[in-house]
Amino acid sequence: MPEGASTFDLAIIGGGPGGYVAAIKAAQLGIKTALVEKDKVGGTCLHQGCIPTKVLLHSADLYLRFLKAHECGITIDNIRINYPQFHRRKEAVVNRLFQGTQFLLKKNGVEVFHGEGQLTPPGNVLIKKNGTDIGKIIAKNVILATGSVPFIPDTILHDGKHVLTSDDILMQEEIPKSIIIAGGGAVGIEFAHLFNVLGTKVTIVELMDDILPAEDKEISATLRKIFNKRGIDTLTNTSLENVIIDNGVQVEIKKKNNTSPPPSEIENKEFVRADLLLLALGRRPALANIGIEKFSLRFKGKYLQTSEVMETVQEGLFAIGDITGPPLLAHKASNEGQVAVSHIAGKEPIPINYQNIPGVTYCFPQVAGMGLTQEEAEKKGYKTKVGKFPLIANSKAIIDGEYEDGFIKIITDEKYGEIVGVHAIGPDAGEFMWGMSLSTILEGTALELTNTIFPHPTLSEAILEAAHAAVDKPIHI
Repeated sequence: MPEGASTFDLAIIGGGPGGYVAAIKAAQLGIKTALVEKDKVGGTCLHQGCIPTKVLLHSADLYLRFLKAHECGITIDNIRINYPQFHRRKEAVVNRLFQGTQFLLKKNGVEVFHGEGQLTPPGNVLIKKNGTDIGKIIAKNVILATGSVPFIPDTILHDGKHVLTSDDILMQEEIPKSIIIAGGGAVGIEFAHLFNVLGTKVTIVELMDDILPAEDKEISATLRKIFNKRGIDTLTNTSLENVIIDNGVQVEIKKKNNTSPPPSEIENKEFVRADLLLLALGRRPALANIGIEKFSLRFKGKYLQTSEVMETVQEGLFAIGDITGPPLLAHKASNEGQVAVSHIAGKEPIPINYQNIPGVTYCFPQVAGMGLTQEEAEKKGYKTKVGKFPLIANSKAIIDGEYEDGFIKIITDEKYGEIVGVHAIGPDAGEFMWGMSLSTILEGTALELTNTIFPHPTLSEAILEAAHAAVDKPIHI
């Protein structure tokens, strides 16, 4: 750390997928950039989130394929799971990507400061370690990219041994016999799939009326049916009331009852026991101890409010990623970082259309979506026309033997045929969504999709068939 204050055009606090991408892009545009990171560049996504979980899930899915290898004429004896080796590979992948991120920052001339960044007066960033000031940055512009942390209710004892967050469970190398997962969103569903493959008895407790409640209802219901067939218990319309740690966990749950009159409190409560409880109840923005209380910033609930170019009401102070609100996704943070940097560089960035941001849940089959769900579109007043195509009629899905109840669903505005949403459940469904996002950005229609030539045989042909279904009739059913 150089003595005294260091001067930069831009200082970024937080080196996750929002912060480090913004730093690289800024440096490429000739902006002298400092990046302050308290832990490791790459952030939660690389070290405790997206990447390590997907490595574990890949190993689990490979194991499932080996179990079905005999169907393809391949005999494999004595297939076993070595879960610690799952983790060794996870660590190797994370370390490789971490080294790559460090290299890219250095290659592009970004100066990285290791410590906690804290705003003082506008344009000043103190760098602290263990509560001690170790440096200071003066910058014309500052981007806050501090991300989020798992939400832990105050009423629940989080001991890191029996009651875990997603951060904790990524460090566990023993396979539990049973696990309760509180929360049926993307994080909870991915771990439910993983532990079900590992042979763990899995129970999901979800407050809403279905798992993956933000997804299209038809998609969520299909995944729940698949999970139930695999032995995963899904307790929906159910709240987590109390947790007792006693050689495992005893969880008190309460089921919603929509009947009238309601039953008594005692009749409505149940208890579920398991070795572990995973809290997958969402995340909260990491805004503590970064000095924002010194500024009169505006909030949207618990999230920082920004303009279209990600600037707060404090001139020269920008915010990106999870601290600005949903969707809490790495690719959304990266895009916001590039928008902010383009504005700082004097360019005119294209505002983000948040409706077109794709999301993927990496269970098997994958769940992916972009745009409005059918329910959302109808609430907004669209007269919808829906095209669906089942993967059981797709040649590549049949070749791969991976079509279980999967389908593609395209939602269009009936008047013009404009695509307002695309949702899918099936193998590698997330790989389709960038193209669907592009189609909606270009105001594409289902008819235009039917005139697009897709390679054969591919899973993506299901998009073509769903588009035909939205226009008139699919070809292959």
